[in-house]
Amino acid sequence: MVQVRILTRPEEFQEAVEVQKEAWRMPDYREAAPAHVLRGIADNGGLVLGAFDEEKGEMIGVSYGFIASEPGGRMYFYSHATGVREGAKYRGVGFLLKKRQREEVLRMGLDLIKWTYDPLQSLNSYFNLSKLGVVARTYVRDYYGEIRDSINVGLGSDRVKAEWWIKSRRVEEKLAGGLKPPSPAALVELGAETVLERADQLGPGEPALGSRSEVILVELPWSIDELRAADPSLPKRWRLATRTVYEHYLGRGYVAIDYTADRKARRGYVVLWRKSLENILEGEVPWS
Repeated sequence: MVQVRILTRPEEFQEAVEVQKEAWRMPDYREAAPAHVLRGIADNGGLVLGAFDEEKGEMIGVSYGFIASEPGGRMYFYSHATGVREGAKYRGVGFLLKKRQREEVLRMGLDLIKWTYDPLQSLNSYFNLSKLGVVARTYVRDYYGEIRDSINVGLGSDRVKAEWWIKSRRVEEKLAGGLKPPSPAALVELGAETVLERADQLGPGEPALGSRSEVILVELPWSIDELRAADPSLPKRWRLATRTVYEHYLGRGYVAIDYTADRKARRGYVVLWRKSLENILEGEVPWS
């Protein structure tokens, strides 16, 4: 049984530091948010959540963020990090943390949560786009500079900005398991065009930047760790190829809306759609 609750006690913030270190496989504590920073966030309008394994009596996940504003004055919640201990990943803990975060931010009277994620990581894209229902419209090169943890080492820190419109019909349906995309092959049959895909066993092909299709597919590596083990140069090649595609098509008004995969073939694709944000948030999808 996993319980998610708001952290308030000093010892909980200390434990949250340990969770960060393990979740991102940090070699030391320099990349983790310190306990005193988490305490400051929690005590000044922010939100720090912990996920607890009730049987073991230990914290296995953490999520924290704070209220922010856009240049025009619109207020939103910025979710800086959500992570789960290595031994507890892929059990739905992150999903529970984000659902509780949404509940608390709705109580704050806000309708938008933002964060960044690595668009090269297929699991990140699946979790954010397919499970939570975020959309992504902005790509930023080397957002954080060098990150020294084991997950990000050698990749740089390119990020997309996730927009989680938590009152939208899209998000409500995604959280309920709806709006699932067809397979990559089915989307191609419906007219989607693949603008980046694997050229050989592991490496990326040449990005296609001339597509005029309303729906395009961007293949991502199935596993960055497997790429590193096979050839340390491969992750960087994929980073440069996906960067080229994202910057080009997001700059032309496309929106990243979903992730679809052929799990038997171990190939997955981000779905980008040239459609207005308003239509997307109303729950429209290109395969309906």
